[in-house]
Amino acid sequence: MLKRIYHKFQSNDLLKTGSYYSLSSTVNSFAKMFVGIVIMRWLNPYELGLWNAVSIFLAYIPFFQLGIQNGLSIELPILMGNNDADYKKYIASARWYSYFISILFMVGGLMATLASLFFADSFELTLGIGTICIIAASTSLTLHLISTFRTSKSFDKLTKIYIIESITTLLATYLVYQYHYYGILLFNILIVVQHTVLLYIYSPYKDIKPEYSKTFLQKLLKRGMVIMLFYQLRVLAQSFPRWIILALGGVLQLGLFSPAMALKTMMNLLPSQINQFLQPQMGFKYGKDGKASLLWPHINKMIWIYPLICLPVTIGVILFMPYVVTTFFPKYTASILSIQIMSVAFIFSSYATTHNILYTLKAYKEAYVFLFFELIGYAAFPFLCYFTFETDVLSSISIGILINYIFLYLFNYFLLKQVLFADKYNTKIT
Repeated sequence: MLKRIYHKFQSNDLLKTGSYYSLSSTVNSFAKMFVGIVIMRWLNPYELGLWNAVSIFLAYIPFFQLGIQNGLSIELPILMGNNDADYKKYIASARWYSYFISILFMVGGLMATLASLFFADSFELTLGIGTICIIAASTSLTLHLISTFRTSKSFDKLTKIYIIESITTLLATYLVYQYHYYGILLFNILIVVQHTVLLYIYSPYKDIKPEYSKTFLQKLLKRGMVIMLFYQLRVLAQSFPRWIILALGGVLQLGLFSPAMALKTMMNLLPSQINQFLQPQMGFKYGKDGKASLLWPHINKMIWIYPLICLPVTIGVILFMPYVVTTFFPKYTASILSIQIMSVAFIFSSYATTHNILYTLKAYKEAYVFLFFELIGYAAFPFLCYFTFETDVLSSISIGILINYIFLYLFNYFLLKQVLFADKYNTKIT
């Protein structure tokens, strides 16, 4: 029985690649979550709060790409599925734009850091701004490079990247231990820049030179602008709880919320990495067959299997986190309940692994409806819970996030089931 399963696994390249990739990305996610928890032992809540306040703006970096890299990530597997040779021109144009934006971030970041040095009251804030600018320049290249990893073979390379990153992430925690707030700045620069360098080294299309093409940039802009707006609004929505805590409780409360945010970061990271593998495979299949209904079995399995994978993690967090925090991180005991609540939300985060198929199908109307409720939920549920439940601000905000995750999980399931079997997505490529 086991031997038959093993041979079936080895003979299915897609299953094998997806499994190895998912395992490596999961290990990488847990490494980052572990680091997020461990550094609480070396940083006080105010230092973490200051970093979280500065890093809020990282969420808006992709906006400057104007959706061009989003368009490439969606269009590339469909073009390859249709055997369209123009895919190289799309890559060259998108690459030129990413280099252009990265240079702008470097120049603008230098000017902003120098201005902050003269006008800001806090030297720590100035260094934080400089760090954000370096990360922004590197991220601009990363957003392009990651969009070119679309084939199963390229995901084997991503597996290697995540293994290397997991090791580096764990070793780099020494910087935080040694230099505290300055160490967390160095830690984030190292991890982000390393990610960009590794993506470039293993890039499947390094031979394609950046080339300006108004025609292909316009095509990518048209395809990706809508997707980028969806993404950016989603990022804006997910930042609402942090702004609410900052407004209601200040920097200290935001720092105390850091453990729950570390868990939420993994909740967002793991599904996005799975989606990064799943979406191009579905896009290739849709480009080849033109029938969205053939995607439903794969989508349906992911929707139901992912929560089962997350369940043991949630149980472990609920049972052991009180002991871990009180024993090793006594400064953050006020965060225990919010961490436990957020771990329950982890179970329902699988909607993020499948929702982006709407963009592949160009089902923008349905995507708008989903995004509308997501935006409202991230703002409304935390506020309602804050004024409804007689508990602290951290716990009430976490309950609001949990309710929103449950709602989005159920809504995404029924929405995708309706869209994938609609006639207009099962006749031809739209």
